Amino acid sequence: MKINIWAIASIIFLVWAVGATVATSNYYMLSQRQQTTIENLQSIVSNVAIKVNLAVSYGNGTVTWYNDTYLPIGWTLFNATAKLCNVRFTVYPSMGIWINSINGVSEDPAANKYWIWYTWTSNGWSMGPVGADQYMLKNGETIKWELTKF
Repeated sequence: MKINIWAIASIIFLVWAVGATVATSNYYMLSQRQQTTIENLQSIVSNVAIKVNLAVSYGNGTVTWYNDTYLPIGWTLFNATAKLCNVRFTVYPSMGIWINSINGVSEDPAANKYWIWYTWTSNGWSMGPVGADQYMLKNGETIKWELTKF
């Protein structure tokens, strides 16, 4: 019996072509399902969370950014800061919460340096209007803690 090399090559090529087509179709369908899943998750997250940018400026030129951070809707700036950073604070019954230290860097009353927070607006940085425990974060907002000298 004589073996036809062209017939064998054709069969191998046909098997390869069918396999590649099936694999490509499967990959395409999987990527479409994955994209749909990602879009569904983003939709769910947007209903229960907000995304904010938080900076911590240590007063020596060092700034740490926590960009695109998802937090639950209804969280205050204090909640977010305590979640993202190592925070020491004092609770004053009549005034609220005062931040004493962020990530091991403490305020220095002798040098008149205190942790103050700012919000980014179209006009630049503006000092926060209320205490961090009173300020409700908004989606897409950029906030900065800065060790500020007065």
